[in-house]
Amino acid sequence: MITFNVVKELHGWAIRMGEGMTTPFWSRDLAVREANCLADAIRRHGECAKVIIEDTDPSDSPKMIKGLSSSRLEVSLRRCWAAGPQRFHAR
Repeated sequence: MITFNVVKELHGWAIRMGEGMTTPFWSRDLAVREANCLADAIRRHGECAKVIIEDTDPSDSPKMIKGLSSSRLEVSLRRCWAAGPQRFHAR
């Protein structure tokens, strides 16, 4: 069985799988959502996978980051990603 552990790190939340780790996510919600997507992808290939979420005090994970909720932040990040790298080149 493949296990994805969502854990609190120094700079946010990360997903650990064995010795490997993703880059940090700004919120626990985003990390959990990504871990579930990874587990679902593994399951579609016939493997067993589960997501374990580290328990922490709810006050430790703010819902707002500089005025953006995690869902609005995710939408903003997806739009930037969809625009492609040319959007960030100096003109």
